[in-house]
Amino acid sequence: MNQKIVSRRVFTRGIAAAVAIGAVALTTSCGNAESAGSESGGTFKVGVLVGLTGSYAALGEPERQAIELYFEQVNAAGGIDGKKVELTVLDSGSDEGTAVNQLRKLATQEKVHAVLGPSSSGESIALQAFSASLKVPVIALASSNKIVQPADKATYIFKQYTDTGSSLTAQLALAKERGWNNVALLSTNDAYGQDPVASVDALAADAGLKVVGKESFNATDTDVTAQLNKLGANNPDVVLVWAVNPANAIVAKSAASIKFKPVLFHSPGAGSQAYIENSGAAAEGTLLEGSKVLAADSMAKDDPQYDITQKLVKDFTAKHGTPPGQYAANGWDGAILLEHAIKAGKVDPGNLDAARKSIRDALENNVKDVVGVNAIYTFTPDYHGSKSLAGLAVLSVKDGKFVIDHAY
Repeated sequence: MNQKIVSRRVFTRGIAAAVAIGAVALTTSCGNAESAGSESGGTFKVGVLVGLTGSYAALGEPERQAIELYFEQVNAAGGIDGKKVELTVLDSGSDEGTAVNQLRKLATQEKVHAVLGPSSSGESIALQAFSASLKVPVIALASSNKIVQPADKATYIFKQYTDTGSSLTAQLALAKERGWNNVALLSTNDAYGQDPVASVDALAADAGLKVVGKESFNATDTDVTAQLNKLGANNPDVVLVWAVNPANAIVAKSAASIKFKPVLFHSPGAGSQAYIENSGAAAEGTLLEGSKVLAADSMAKDDPQYDITQKLVKDFTAKHGTPPGQYAANGWDGAILLEHAIKAGKVDPGNLDAARKSIRDALENNVKDVVGVNAIYTFTPDYHGSKSLAGLAVLSVKDGKFVIDHAY
């Protein structure tokens, strides 16, 4: 059983006082002491539903940290349209069933206006129907197309990260450009890893490439040499790795242990400094499609994402002592999108049902070229996510650091 901790943090002039109050959830009020006890009529109540324990804790913790930091700054600047933001943070346990129960709690007991999270595609897909039935807008911090499809079912759920199809297409385009004609796929047995399995053959054929093998593994496995040996027997030029940290490091270390020659090209799920730290020398020379935040010091100053990325890096590092990765950027961008929707929808927090619908409508109709750290976002009624690769990059690991290899 996962241990859950309840605490309340009240931020006053940048000083946090934490008081333990139970064992169900984590509640954070951002603002001053007065706003912490405000009625929802004068406060925007936001649920944060991420994996703080379980297999997605490596994503959920930096997402939480970034969201809290973002709204601390919003509240310090006077709030959104003069109204403070109060966060209620719940742990999904990286479990789909728990995520559903926690969403219900946020919607019916905490009466939040919107929810940021969950961390994983599987949890987010599980919330699609429940967000619609509860009529609470959810901005998932995950990437699978299935989170927001079909559109007539995904009426109240949106997603922050670029869709799987676009990311996979970009990987294959780079493979074509570099003459890697034989492609293999190695992916985890979960919603994120299995999302590209059904489409890789057709997309590779469109790119003039051949898929010579597909293998899968469990995210908790500690060795994948068997799968790599099977793929290697078919002589791929490149292996597309679709997994989420820390599983990516297992792939890199397993490949190094057998002197695996094909290029390892990771999906955005490896987008964290933890990939390099956990892989050690095995990460050297591997590729990752992901966020420029991982190589912020090599960004061009005329890049449209330069200022917002540098701000996240500066502020997050000052707060937590370590630079942010792609997962922190997930939370940061989710917060950007939510603040944008609240402002665009001229949302009044005093009427809960109307406020939720206004946020939903603004996300669907008013997110146009919104600049974030991980992407530049445009949502439509037909697709509640960004299909553009604008803002992403191919990164390589050189001398123990991410560097930008190719920007879109």
